[in-house]
Amino acid sequence: MRLKSAIVALAALVAAGCSTIAAARRAQRAAEPAASGEQAAVGRVSLAGRGLAGLVDFALTNRPQIVRSRLAVEDERLALRALAADAPLASSTPWTALTASVGAGFGGSESSQDFREAKRIHGGTASASLSLDLLIWDFGRYNARASAQRERVLAAELDLAAAGYTVFKEVVDTYFDLLERDALLVVACTNELEFAVHLEQAERALEAGELQELDVLRARLDLSVAKEETLSASNAVTTAFAKLACALGLDASLVEREDVLPRMEDPLRFVMQGFAATTDGSDEVYAFARTNSPAMQVTRAKLRAASAAVDAAIADLMPEVSVSASLSWTDPMWALKWGVSAVQSLFQGFRRTTAVDRARVALEQAETDVAAAEHALSRDLELAVAARDNAAEARLRAEDSLRQALENFAVVRSKFELGEANRVDFGDAVAALSSSVGGVVSAFYRGQVAEADLFRLAGVYPVYDEKAVVASDAINKLEEGK
Repeated sequence: MRLKSAIVALAALVAAGCSTIAAARRAQRAAEPAASGEQAAVGRVSLAGRGLAGLVDFALTNRPQIVRSRLAVEDERLALRALAADAPLASSTPWTALTASVGAGFGGSESSQDFREAKRIHGGTASASLSLDLLIWDFGRYNARASAQRERVLAAELDLAAAGYTVFKEVVDTYFDLLERDALLVVACTNELEFAVHLEQAERALEAGELQELDVLRARLDLSVAKEETLSASNAVTTAFAKLACALGLDASLVEREDVLPRMEDPLRFVMQGFAATTDGSDEVYAFARTNSPAMQVTRAKLRAASAAVDAAIADLMPEVSVSASLSWTDPMWALKWGVSAVQSLFQGFRRTTAVDRARVALEQAETDVAAAEHALSRDLELAVAARDNAAEARLRAEDSLRQALENFAVVRSKFELGEANRVDFGDAVAALSSSVGGVVSAFYRGQVAEADLFRLAGVYPVYDEKAVVASDAINKLEEGK
């Protein structure tokens, strides 16, 4: 019965080894195309209609940064598993305290009286050996190291969560930036149209003898500048989409915009809302984020790991108690040896005591890191709340400016048509109107980005409130008056 159990255990070990090797070979084959620089086959990605929440979910699955963090967690878990091999008999895993090794060999000798003569084998001997080592007690080494490694595993898992919030923030930033650039492109196109109409009016006035040729040349210059601004706005849209594709983990050169985030029919009149407005102050958010933020939890896990490392360094000053047995056979003799040993290093050039001092310093550094992380979190939350509140206030002010700019533009355009205003007045009115429209749109999206920053810092994902909302009444009037 014991022999059968031993055979089953040996078969399980062999199967585990084969499975591990097979997984490693599969990973090698999967890495060959990337190592050789081959272009991976990319299918068509269809994300249109998923909204901001769907884009965030896609990025959390496909971003290399997330995959790397997952592998870091797996590596730390494997390190904890490997550390279990050092557990003594007096531990939660006593079966790992035993180390066994087996060996076999054959030795022979050859000799000849002359190199010209054939070699003759005088004899050979077979040999085998079996050795067992059992660690009885290590005075807390394993427990301290395992405790530190468990905290490292927790820190890696929290790093994965923090990476998710970072990816969330990047997707949100690039998403709203692209929508903002779409709206500003419409503003630039509208300006170009206004200057084109202005040029036509100037040319008719020149034919009627009401303007000089210099006025027409200046009108053409204004139109050329407006066309350059339109081109710049169009390039900004292309750049913004490339950033969004990168944030999603896609190759911008291999995907089409229509497959990711199609352009809104009227990106100037309607803007996309991602989150409902929050009103929490920085103190309230900080009280929650101080214990919930993954970044804060990571620093505290590292502090606990540093404390356990101090215990491990102190335990290294203590002896180890182990028992060993070995059986050796050399045809035709065999020998059995066993013994109990306690090993204590007396002097190693102060290496171990220095290790304790270094562990203490690392503990103090980790404690300082926690304090620094708290200060950074408090500062970032204060800035994020201020950015949110400032964006809301800026939006109200921009809407007031837009109403005034719209009224001013209507008056200047009518006066210009009557010949009572010059091109400078007209250009200033168009510029003021463009700036006001852009200010309304930018303030709205700036507020959405600030809301996302609060979620990232607090360590929570938002309840999405995705919908198209009217930018402002003044923009409605502007759209109606096109």
